[in-house]
Amino acid sequence: YDKIPAYWKMGLAEAESIDFKYTSTSLSDVYEIGFKQALANIKRNGGSEKNDVITIETQAPVPVKFEQSFMGHFPVKKIPASFSKTHELTFDFEGTGFVIRGESGKWDSQADSPVFNSELYVDGVLVENIKLPMAYNARRTDVAWKYELKKGKHTVRYKILNPSDALEVDLRDVIIYSDKLVDGFEAHQVKK
Repeated sequence: YDKIPAYWKMGLAEAESIDFKYTSTSLSDVYEIGFKQALANIKRNGGSEKNDVITIETQAPVPVKFEQSFMGHFPVKKIPASFSKTHELTFDFEGTGFVIRGESGKWDSQADSPVFNSELYVDGVLVENIKLPMAYNARRTDVAWKYELKKGKHTVRYKILNPSDALEVDLRDVIIYSDKLVDGFEAHQVKK
């Protein structure tokens, strides 16, 4: 700690004993907790502590197992999305999955955040009851999705159950996925 330049520690000394808001934990407590956890981890992995000298046992790096999300899912189409007058979005597609991009409206307060209740149907079957809170720290980054569908033609119906005149769910578009890339359609087209 004493090796950290003073510039990066400005103001810390005065704040170290003050509890973080809504907690009984101060910055000094965090230092102590972090140090204890680090020391326990070092010892658990063959290191040691003796006379204020901590020895860390080095290890040869081992590659982690490769994990790939959405294997066999390639974006093949982007279609505009908007609600009907009955607060429904219905579309047909051919592929293996989709994501409805958008979000519930902006709500800056965490207290009393309105929540939209919605349903997602694929091929006439209810696949999910979705809650869309409007609070920034709880809302979804996308409205709805379903992957790993059997390749073929599908019908999707997404419905808001408790629409509001004052609040809204903002839909941007729908990304359609299939098991192969389509000529002329590149993945960067869906990132906009």
